[in-house]
Amino acid sequence: METVRYADGGRSVIAIDTATTARVAGVLVVLQSGRVTEGRGAGHHVRRTVAALPQQLLTDCLTSGLQGSESSVQLEILP
Repeated sequence: METVRYADGGRSVIAIDTATTARVAGVLVVLQSGRVTEGRGAGHHVRRTVAALPQQLLTDCLTSGLQGSESSVQLEILP
């Protein structure tokens, strides 16, 4: 469970229950879905998309390990 807090003081509690992971052209893409369990948008479906680009070569994990990545995240509460 996680809580999204809005600037106006409202909140939504979100439960993610499924996730799919794929690597496309070196970019790790994670698609998650779930629903809002409490607060604003209760009962609505939620979709989160995470795209992560590693800062090292993929073969670096064989020696020192991957030290970080650049990521973008989009969270949508669907109507």
